[in-house]
Amino acid sequence: MQFAGIKRYLPMGFMVVVSGALLTLSFPPFTYYPLVWIALVPLFLVLEKEVSYRKSFIIGFSFGLVHVSTTMYWIYVSVHRYGGLPAWGAAALTLSLIFYLSIYWGLTGLIFTFLKKVKLLWFFLFFAVLIEYVRGYPLIRFPWGGLEMALPPHLALAQIVDLFGIYGLGFIIWGINFLIYMAVRDFRESRTGLIAREVLLIVLIFVGCQSYGNMRISEMRQEVRRWRKARVCVIQPDIEQSLKWRPAWKVKGLERFLEMSRRAAAGFHPRLMIWPEAAVTFYIKEKRDLTERIVNLVRQGHYDLVFGATSFDLKVGETVYHNSAYLMSSEGKILGRYDKTRLVPFGEYVPLRHFFPFIKNIVGAEEDFTPGKTLKPLRSNLGPLGTTICFEGIFPEISGELVRKGALLLVNLTNDGWFGRSSGPYQHLRLTAYRAVEDRIYLVRSTGTGISVIVSPVGEILVRMPLESEGFMRAIVRLREGSLTVYAKYGDIFVIFCAMIALLAVGWGLFLRIKGERR
Repeated sequence: MQFAGIKRYLPMGFMVVVSGALLTLSFPPFTYYPLVWIALVPLFLVLEKEVSYRKSFIIGFSFGLVHVSTTMYWIYVSVHRYGGLPAWGAAALTLSLIFYLSIYWGLTGLIFTFLKKVKLLWFFLFFAVLIEYVRGYPLIRFPWGGLEMALPPHLALAQIVDLFGIYGLGFIIWGINFLIYMAVRDFRESRTGLIAREVLLIVLIFVGCQSYGNMRISEMRQEVRRWRKARVCVIQPDIEQSLKWRPAWKVKGLERFLEMSRRAAAGFHPRLMIWPEAAVTFYIKEKRDLTERIVNLVRQGHYDLVFGATSFDLKVGETVYHNSAYLMSSEGKILGRYDKTRLVPFGEYVPLRHFFPFIKNIVGAEEDFTPGKTLKPLRSNLGPLGTTICFEGIFPEISGELVRKGALLLVNLTNDGWFGRSSGPYQHLRLTAYRAVEDRIYLVRSTGTGISVIVSPVGEILVRMPLESEGFMRAIVRLREGSLTVYAKYGDIFVIFCAMIALLAVGWGLFLRIKGERR
């Protein structure tokens, strides 16, 4: 009897594993992104047969374990190799995060079954988008791994993000998977009329998105020709993460940046030079002699410089530390400082630190970094620069606010060295690149060890520095002009729409259940 039960669940388990693996293979660094259009179909087919809420949650949770663990295994590399945690501690933290993120997939399975029972399954797509959105905000604020991560942003299909954002694109991906699942189900039940309807909807969605995308790509290529040009240089020093914070490298690292900047500027005459996150490993306020060397560099080169550094402020009774980006003018004056507002959980701060004191050595200082309080562009001689630091680039609302406040160019300073040579840098790049398309603006990304890029307003990577390579990029970018995109103006209004529809579906579903029970 026990063997019969196991035999029954083996095909279901196999389909769940296949579904999770297909979704992982559609994500970077793999290049099989078309798999994202069918990856969720096996999961839906398994959930279709289940009536128990508990088992539906377990099915979704199991899918999450497969997918999240194979997508975000780099968490272990980060906290063990570079964060200083022992292997057991790194494994415990990694598994905790994987379990936490898998809970949202469990909720997805549970909601699928609820809507199926109350015969409102077509409303599932609105819930799916809402769950993806919510996952990025409570507790650890980590919106990594949304379905949009599968699609390169330069695709015509992806251009709708300037209207509906990444969650709108996610809705399309969920929708195609759902329609294919419905077509498979109807095929098994010989309902040919419904199959034709579902195939027609799939074709209409693809044709509509493709047509809009081609139109916007053509329009933007014409429009950017009227934008003002700016020469920029980006430095990628490729300093090993384990070396850069050693005392001797305060000077060695600076010397590498100075030498590379001189070579990058020679004969090119840039207006803006960009160094990555934590490029300067000393405090600007304290090391006057080293800071003066940077001042001499920009004065000789006649360009503004954006660079990452740790900063501190003296408060009453305490010193608070920030992960910051400085803007130095071509005259050697500090024109502004931006303090990172969205910190990396377990990297720059420990959520619920009092409950997890043993994790404090992941953070670069004995205490957590303190998030900045204001989000505004840095005012360079070129114009306002929308500067983000590290994984702030994956949050659409941050770049959107910077553009609404007048940013003409997005600048992302990143240190991806703590990923090691894993899938992390490729995923991070994919997520960040979408900001250029959402806001129709050039994005310049400078990373310590790669991958540094310049992204056009239609998502094309114009210049790219490979992972773990030393060098610099020279490019002519254009500074944004004209009106804001729909997404830049109104943000995630599509998510609010999904929330309203989901709320109505829950209310109606509960009403139908209560009505049915009374009968």
